[in-house]
Amino acid sequence: MRADPLWFSLFTNAAYKSDEKPFADISSVPGIKNLQENYPEILQELEEYLVSHKMLGHFNATMVDAPQSWKVRSLKVWSVEMYEVQEHFKKTMNLLNAVPGIINIGFNVLEPGAKIKPHGGDTNAIIRCHMGLKVPAPAPTCALKVKGEERGWENGKILAFMDAFEHEAWNLSGERRIILLFDILRPEYRERKNKICATILTSLYLQNIGNFWPGLYKMNRKIFRIALWPFILFLQMAIPLRNSLKK
Repeated sequence: MRADPLWFSLFTNAAYKSDEKPFADISSVPGIKNLQENYPEILQELEEYLVSHKMLGHFNATMVDAPQSWKVRSLKVWSVEMYEVQEHFKKTMNLLNAVPGIINIGFNVLEPGAKIKPHGGDTNAIIRCHMGLKVPAPAPTCALKVKGEERGWENGKILAFMDAFEHEAWNLSGERRIILLFDILRPEYRERKNKICATILTSLYLQNIGNFWPGLYKMNRKIFRIALWPFILFLQMAIPLRNSLKK
């Protein structure tokens, strides 16, 4: 089956369109079974970390009504290794490092009553994965909807989906919902890993600006491809160098 062309939301005002299914089966991916079986150890590391550390509000405040209702703690950000944080999650990282193609890792919390607004992802180059760590209620009280299809999280189970499609999530229970989030680079795009990660990091930077200047993303995105090319090229070289120096 021929892969769809590589797509980035940074370069288009249109939503992602494809005949791919919204959810994916990754059960045969190496390391996934072991990851799910050891989810209590991952949750334990997070709980120990939170005794003396705090989660941070998601950087894109426009996607929720209350900025602090969606919190994250990143361990890897589009191939940028957060080594200082990873030191607190050695078991978690050992499990994740056994899964090929992971370029993004973090913990994700939805506070009681929180809703993440419908939005499309940054690229079709990844499969986004949510593993339930502390799921307070089944769907529809606590759920994820992708391309109109709704599913609930379960502790120790992974929901894998096409992040590029429009999706939304909510937690209408009275307790926190906690998941481990990670992105797997699809095999057909792995040779372009550095370009993909550099492009998405550029997009995230612009989304930060968009928090203060909402009109930014109403501009014609075609100009971004030309205007941002030098910055993306710089990041392709800078990310590996930064990781090497920080290690």
